[in-house]
Amino acid sequence: MLACWQTCGYFNVFSNNVNKKTKKKHFFWQPFFLLKSELLSAMGRPAFHILVVDDESIIRQSLDAWLGDEEGYRVTMAASGAEALEKIAAAPFHLMLLDIKMPGMDGVTVLEKAKVIQPDLQVLMMTAYATVETAVEAMKIGAMDYLIKPFEPDALIPKVTAVYEAFREAGYRKETVGAIVLATGTTCFDPSVGKNPMGYGVVPNVVTSLAFERMLSGTGPDGGRLLRPSDKQPVKKAAWIQCVGSRDLQSGADFCSTVCCMFALKEAAVAKTVAGDDFQATIIYMDMRTFGKSFERYGQHTESTQGVRLERGRVHSIAPTPGSDDVAIRWTSASGEIHEERFDLVVLSVGQRPNARTASMAERLEVACDGFGFLKTAPFSDTRTGRAGIFAGGTLSGPSDIAESVIRASSAAVNASRTIHRAGGGLADKTAAPKTARDVSWEPPRILAVLCRCDTGTEMDLDLEAWSARLKQDPAVARVVNLDRICTADGWNALTQTDTTDVNRVLVGACRTFAYGKKAHGLTTAFGLDPALIETVAMDHHQGLGGPATVATIMAGISRLKNVSMEKNQGIAIVNRALVVGGGIAGMHAALAIADHGVDITLVEASEGLGGNLSWLHQTIDGTPIAPFLENTISQIEKHPKIEVMTDSRVVGAFGQAGHFFSTIETAGAPTMTVEHGAVILATGGVEAPTDAYGYGTSQAVVTQRELEIRIHENQLNTDGMTSVAMIQCVGSREEPRNYCSRVCCPTALKQALWMKSHSPDLQVYILYRDMMTCGLNEAWYTEARKQGVLFFQYEPNRKPEVSIDANEDMPVTVRLQDPILDAPVKITADLLVLATGIVLHLPETLTLAYGVERDRDGFFQEADSKWRPVEALKAGVFGCGITLSPRSIPEAVATAEAAAGRALAILMGERLPSARVTASVRHSLCTLCLRCIDTCPYGARFLDEAGQRVEVNPAMCQGCGDCATVCPNSASIVEGFSHRSLFGAIDGAMAM
Repeated sequence: MLACWQTCGYFNVFSNNVNKKTKKKHFFWQPFFLLKSELLSAMGRPAFHILVVDDESIIRQSLDAWLGDEEGYRVTMAASGAEALEKIAAAPFHLMLLDIKMPGMDGVTVLEKAKVIQPDLQVLMMTAYATVETAVEAMKIGAMDYLIKPFEPDALIPKVTAVYEAFREAGYRKETVGAIVLATGTTCFDPSVGKNPMGYGVVPNVVTSLAFERMLSGTGPDGGRLLRPSDKQPVKKAAWIQCVGSRDLQSGADFCSTVCCMFALKEAAVAKTVAGDDFQATIIYMDMRTFGKSFERYGQHTESTQGVRLERGRVHSIAPTPGSDDVAIRWTSASGEIHEERFDLVVLSVGQRPNARTASMAERLEVACDGFGFLKTAPFSDTRTGRAGIFAGGTLSGPSDIAESVIRASSAAVNASRTIHRAGGGLADKTAAPKTARDVSWEPPRILAVLCRCDTGTEMDLDLEAWSARLKQDPAVARVVNLDRICTADGWNALTQTDTTDVNRVLVGACRTFAYGKKAHGLTTAFGLDPALIETVAMDHHQGLGGPATVATIMAGISRLKNVSMEKNQGIAIVNRALVVGGGIAGMHAALAIADHGVDITLVEASEGLGGNLSWLHQTIDGTPIAPFLENTISQIEKHPKIEVMTDSRVVGAFGQAGHFFSTIETAGAPTMTVEHGAVILATGGVEAPTDAYGYGTSQAVVTQRELEIRIHENQLNTDGMTSVAMIQCVGSREEPRNYCSRVCCPTALKQALWMKSHSPDLQVYILYRDMMTCGLNEAWYTEARKQGVLFFQYEPNRKPEVSIDANEDMPVTVRLQDPILDAPVKITADLLVLATGIVLHLPETLTLAYGVERDRDGFFQEADSKWRPVEALKAGVFGCGITLSPRSIPEAVATAEAAAGRALAILMGERLPSARVTASVRHSLCTLCLRCIDTCPYGARFLDEAGQRVEVNPAMCQGCGDCATVCPNSASIVEGFSHRSLFGAIDGAMAM
């Protein structure tokens, strides 16, 4: 990963001048970075750490002499399995030489536990002839190879050298690159550090949220059963404590980790499913920050339907219960009432923290960190650092959840790509063209069956002979080859060197084929065959080669190979143009990101000018003016030769598919035109939600946040003549029909409150809120607002504030609410009332129908997957960004725009859109045009060609699910590779015991 690289200089193709004062090279265009590993300081074999584990001292001494004294490696000894695990837990190792048979703890057990501590540790087993079978089993769970005792240095040294060479290649690799993407992530807060008020590691049955996640796993310590660690009794009552290591000034974490609230809600709901209906879950929190898309409804559902109890308060202490393994929690509720309750288990929702090595990495790369240790990014960006060509992805620039991390990563990637593109291309080595597979489509099936021999002995040999005779009865099977232990290095080499010149299909039968991982892809090159012609099946050696499972898999595999289809769809010719609908900040940045790669853009905006919501926004919460940023963006759009801007225009219709769309655009005062393009990005944005609550519309003293922003921007707000201002959050939001958080309202309230306090320090500002949604680094501004004297009053949704307006009074607005802390009514008089009404989307139905986009229940763009494909529609070639996805800040909107551009470029940069290996097709001679397949296809991959009167399939959009084949009454719809002949043959083969 680039995380471990440091910069030792930067170059550029136009300039190599040296500043005589600073002694540094400078550049006139884009820098190219020459990288080297941090490990160069420990150069050579002493950097390679080997652990020798053997109970015989003579073995340890011999290996120390061979590997340490003679070969120069760093060698550490352990005389037992327990000692080895202690050393592995204390320091990293690159290779472990491990004896199979040792007293107390055998080598296989040590291997399993060592792989948990250091998953990347390479392990070479040492065994006697009598335990070879055990060594083979060890290889199945992660050992790289084995040696049979006694062995000579000539047998050992080459295996160690191979591991060392791989280590050196990875550790000392030098690269000259055009951009760097940093994605080293964050770590979780350790509650045991410092004062440890939560008793983690001291009080039994207090665990972190990550440990609890492991407890719920089916591969966890108790097989997915919810048992508390101390006595393995079922957990029936658990509590989650929020903000452990977050929102904590004492531990230097004046930020919100953003993920903890949803993490706790999810864990509580899953725990109730696992433990049963009598399970009681309690979450003790300060603010329930359900600020993401669909999060608010999930939180309400978890509380109302799942029965999770939410308690607003602060934990005072955690202590063990005398005479019991229960945990006692003492906390203070929002009203100041003291509560004490016992729980079977307490889960600490630990927050995200910067990685310990982030600061040193940032120093070497000459980029800045903020006060918390996260990478500091440029204004209006979540990914651009202060140094050109270096970008931050994921959580490196601040806490975020999975979806936002994916968006930031995609944004960083596309920015790195455009950086290299602007410099005229990268310096990456050109790789040789992949070897073309032999064309065997005209040949009858000739199958080579390769069977793995894991064990030795007469019984195994007889089984293999029986299989060889059985397979040769099939005319399609040309040869049967038995190889020893394919999972070993020697066995794999023998497999790849097997002669396949006389065959055109290969079946490989071995145990645990999934363990081969990426190595299996190399078989296509070794055999010179298309991947569809190579089948790997799992053989169950524990039940014997004649067992039902092995018979079924091998015979089914043979049948599939005999009937495999070699017909390939040629894909779709791509129109190298993109259409961006929406000229706000997200749409403009999406257009720029694509155009900077040399792709033509048509940018359609419904209004008369570009800018969207940024045209009325004044400044960010940290005081950065927005107007220069907007003006610079518009200037780039207008000057870019690849961007065609169409204002006062609308898309009124479209048809087509990924790679080739036709969109009809109407422009005021101009003829309607049709644009052909390969992808479309929807960035239609949103507007402030309308309201008639709290007397809005009846008095100039009641305004929305947008109206206040405009007054500030146009110098129409005279704070000197005002005494107090009241703000009410969540007006019409987080309740039906707009049951979602608009994300920007709370930071906007803080921004406006701090602006007013900076201009009139004596002005009293009141903010009435349900939950302050100052997620991520915005939490620090919440703290700053309290320091500046802004007063915050929390209210419950069932006891909302009441407002009365009297225009004849000096202070015309009166707000009454029940304060939960005082448990008493509060009356506030104010000169001005500001309502945070949230955001509603502007996504016309004509667009969703034209491009086949689905909307969620709140009208926002429905992504293909909320976490892993957050900017893509289910229909290929259609993307969304900005507020079209969900309410977002400016940097977040820009990040989604760049992420959407990156996904669109994956289509637009090619000449043809390749199809997947498994796609559907149509036998037109059998098709009656009933169109059931079109209605059934969940991906919109099938359509009726009106001109040809035939059903066509977009192979790029088809996911090979087979729904069309199930509903077709004539068998006209088929899935390539899964013909009736192939499937029935596989079934017949599997049943032929």
